[in-house]
Amino acid sequence: MPVRLVQENGETISLDATSIDIVVERQISNFGIPFFDAKKLGIDLNQAAVAIEIQGVFADDTGQEETSSAVAFFDFYQPQQLFTPKPDSGGGGGMTGGLMPSAFNTQGAMGVSAIGGTGLGSGGGFSSGFGGGFGGGLGGHPTSSGDLGNRILQHWSKRYIDLPVGYWVEKATLLDNPVKTGLQLWLKPENIVGNPNTSVETWNDASGNGRHATQSTAGLRPFHRIASTGGLAEVVFNGSDRLDIPYSAFLNSEEFSIFVIARNFSTGVKPILKSATGGYSLSFDQGNTRVVAGWDESGVADTQASSAGSSRSFSTQLICYTMDDTNANSEADTVKIYSRGEEVGSKTSGVDYTPAGSGVLYLGHDTSTSLDGAIQEVLIYNRAVTTDERNQIEGYLARKYGMHLKEGKYEGLARYSYDNKHIRVAFDKELVGSVKEPHGFLNQRRKTNMTIGSISAGATVLPVTGGDPREWFELTENNRPMRIVFKESDSAANYRKTSGGQEYFGEVTAITSSQITINLSQGNATHATGDQVWIEPFSYGDASGLNGNDLFPVVIIPVKNADTYEANALPEKAVGPEFPSHQNGATRDSGGGLTRTDEYISYLFSKAITSDYITLGKAVNAAGNLTLDKAFTTSIGQSSSGHNSRVTVTQSHETSLGLLADTINTNLGVGQAPVIEGFSGGKSGKKVKSGGDKTQDIIGILANSNNFLNFQPSNRIAKVIDVASGFVQDTIYNTPEAQGDYIRGIQIPYNSLATRGKSNLDSEVAQRNFFLTTEGNTSDKLSSINSVHASRLFSHTAEGHFKNGISGIITDFNVHREAEMKAYDFSLKFIAADIIL
Repeated sequence: MPVRLVQENGETISLDATSIDIVVERQISNFGIPFFDAKKLGIDLNQAAVAIEIQGVFADDTGQEETSSAVAFFDFYQPQQLFTPKPDSGGGGGMTGGLMPSAFNTQGAMGVSAIGGTGLGSGGGFSSGFGGGFGGGLGGHPTSSGDLGNRILQHWSKRYIDLPVGYWVEKATLLDNPVKTGLQLWLKPENIVGNPNTSVETWNDASGNGRHATQSTAGLRPFHRIASTGGLAEVVFNGSDRLDIPYSAFLNSEEFSIFVIARNFSTGVKPILKSATGGYSLSFDQGNTRVVAGWDESGVADTQASSAGSSRSFSTQLICYTMDDTNANSEADTVKIYSRGEEVGSKTSGVDYTPAGSGVLYLGHDTSTSLDGAIQEVLIYNRAVTTDERNQIEGYLARKYGMHLKEGKYEGLARYSYDNKHIRVAFDKELVGSVKEPHGFLNQRRKTNMTIGSISAGATVLPVTGGDPREWFELTENNRPMRIVFKESDSAANYRKTSGGQEYFGEVTAITSSQITINLSQGNATHATGDQVWIEPFSYGDASGLNGNDLFPVVIIPVKNADTYEANALPEKAVGPEFPSHQNGATRDSGGGLTRTDEYISYLFSKAITSDYITLGKAVNAAGNLTLDKAFTTSIGQSSSGHNSRVTVTQSHETSLGLLADTINTNLGVGQAPVIEGFSGGKSGKKVKSGGDKTQDIIGILANSNNFLNFQPSNRIAKVIDVASGFVQDTIYNTPEAQGDYIRGIQIPYNSLATRGKSNLDSEVAQRNFFLTTEGNTSDKLSSINSVHASRLFSHTAEGHFKNGISGIITDFNVHREAEMKAYDFSLKFIAADIIL
């Protein structure tokens, strides 16, 4: 039968057990047993200890490796919030100031002050809560779930949780041209043959087609050096050099796309590349600060220049030149030139390009002149790439060479650059969700479905068509100003500006079902009939980290209605969400009738990060999908409290990267943060290994006990005791202190009919793991109450339950192999323990 040993970092080791014995051992004394580097078992040896003895075989695996999706857990259950940090407060240790207690810690069950909580003066506890600060003793009982306080969200505004996106994490390890279809020539700095500060005889083609750029004449060879910026190599031409690329029909097709990273050092018209006999060419015209695309029309040369100012001397340029047969008449008829992602020149008639039928392709040369400048990368395709493909290629080049692309002209960098691996999910206590964005929204400019009707210049009362303003703006409930900007069309490069060239916005002051009234931030406004209405992001201040963009998306979850905070209310009176109607009178989503703040926050969080209406600026999977529902899936279950506040988040993109270590970040303070167990399980699901490999793995892990990096509390009593140190269930799991490979648990699955149906993963029978616990009532220890499916990851107690495995430690391991056998026999002894010291 299969048995799994569980490591600190969430990885598991599968064992093929031939027999399992679970025995009770009684010791005669109470002392710690040293284990390797002075690690000890934290069990009371005067009491019975449960030992699990396993015999089995390590055999060779067959089959293929599979990937799986990483999973994380967020428990928003709030009784762990004994202490809420008060911003900008000092002091502590029993004196006034420092940490501010939640309301349930200052108000007793009958409204009598408990004078409790860290940071207030010392005093005796009354009924609920703890006695005064660190200076007092424990008073009464630990706070119960019935005392959930009414200040839970008072300091949640501008607090956030950063979630890694599996696809972005995986892509961030790569920096490669993302478009290979039709790529006929690819010269990049990594493929320059020879060392820097030497002449270049060969520049190898990275496309795989073997069309290398060479120069056999020593006196014509350009120079190889490291560029002054970026640390990448470049090929420098001094006005008399060149490289030659042999003729290929694939480099002389009817349609083509050319991408170049190059610099020019002098005035005049200087060639970047040119077909030796007709064909096409691309040159700098630095005297006019532009580039010139050239082509042959049956022996007659024709050109198209970019706009003046689109090329600057000594500055690294990203140039794209496309030739496209838009009417499929076998004669290319459209030329376009792009500089740093912006279209800067085009010709759509009288082109009639004729490809060359022979001759080399010169690099840094035409038939009479050579480049005085440098080339770093050249890509040539035998087709006209699509707009999306151009965005991706330019994104690759811009990221590689650290270039800034034209504002408002380009989105490709966001879709390709994966330097940022996170989505920031933040909470705003001043906002409620709208009909169109009920659970959250991207805090960046976003398009609505509304178009301005007939207006005069500078109008502030705007009739709209296509949508209902009341579905977008919650003026009655929101405590932040809502603003809009205007765009002429989807193809427009920028948003509307005043006649003086200043960008402006309109603050929404009133709405009806078909009209928006605004106050303008600038005079001489230029919005007009037919403009699109875009929502302006909320400004939280430059230092907040909440002002998002395509490269760094920020999702805001409005939680104003998540509790009914009243400063002097009793705790039980003030807890729970309220659901005022939307601005248009529609009923607000109550999550099926949720009545607890923590459950409602869990619901909003779950819905926001899986919404299909939030569209990001870069793909979240290989299919190119941009919506959040393609990045994560979620489910909500009960935490150890019995309340539905535990959110399981699964990465939709299956990855082979393993544990996404140290990647969930938050600025929620002590006592505010949900219990988080970071993403794990995203790994090769089945390691194809030999029996010997498995033996070495487990021996290495057991011998390497230094990898047990930090004690993780595994029962609630330990956490309550830990209040004295100021921490209560606020451990952020899978931080660097929880990434060792030390064995900390075991999962022994079995089939049962007694609990069938208690998990949505059950089929004909219920699959469960054996579990042991010293906590709870007797009824909580029966196997009939185990509702956790055996496939679930082993978890810390704080993550929500005790029922998916046994915590403990391996005390004995032996392996035997006879020479003629192909398998390894092993025996293993595992001792159940609540705490490992």
